[in-house]
Amino acid sequence: MDAGACLCGAVRYEIDLPLGEVRHCHCSMCRKHHGAPFATTVDVPVGGFRWTSGQATLIEYQSSPERLRAVCQVCGAVAPTRLGERMLVPVGNLIGSLAPLGDLHMFVDSRAPWHVIGDALPRYGGPAPGWDLEVERPVAPVLEGALRGSCLCGAVTFSVGGPPPRWMQCHCSRCRRGRSAAHGSNGFYPLIEFAWLSGHELVRKYKVPEAERFGIAFCSRCGGGAPLERDNVPFVQVPMGLLDAAVAAHPQAHIHVASKASWYTIDDDLPQFAELP
Repeated sequence: MDAGACLCGAVRYEIDLPLGEVRHCHCSMCRKHHGAPFATTVDVPVGGFRWTSGQATLIEYQSSPERLRAVCQVCGAVAPTRLGERMLVPVGNLIGSLAPLGDLHMFVDSRAPWHVIGDALPRYGGPAPGWDLEVERPVAPVLEGALRGSCLCGAVTFSVGGPPPRWMQCHCSRCRRGRSAAHGSNGFYPLIEFAWLSGHELVRKYKVPEAERFGIAFCSRCGGGAPLERDNVPFVQVPMGLLDAAVAAHPQAHIHVASKASWYTIDDDLPQFAELP
């Protein structure tokens, strides 16, 4: 048996081992929902899954006729959802040490161009075989002269001036549980290079009580990621998976790799730091 929880701990569940098929999904909808470079999910039979708390805390969004997505309304972490006779569980929220995982990558034709897939797992440009529940949908047009980003439902939109001065792939346990993914990918923009375009009033924030600075922002309508503004801080933290267009740059480093998920292998050549550089 293994257990999972959201970032704030309100939503908790148990699953029976062994795990089913693991999929790394690079579609734009998963990137926007998680605010991460890609989403990693695992199949669990309905009979092998049990909620232990927090089901009433969930908000749901119908991202397509075939797919319902759910998040914790307190912290924005992605929650498991039922698909027929199976549960689709975000691996980033599983608690404990797992062996390295990986069955396949799908929707790699839609992957973030700055993300490197360095492993030898099977890759599918579109859906994996047997995955007929949801397909990629077109991304909204990019505004000329600016990089535009948005949440999953498109209600929250913003623009940034270009590549961020600081861009980190963060492997801390809080980023994994807050983004429900293998790791976060955070760009830090000066306030002058960031602007809200729509939906600012829909953005909800959550700060981990015991953390000095760590926080998460998300759209209260769809649960998708959102930029995080903090009082008396001269920059905005942007989940780079939200951008609608290619960025003429790449992340600068992996940080907090001492806390990296046991099931994930870093396969690129970026510098790695055990904590903060």
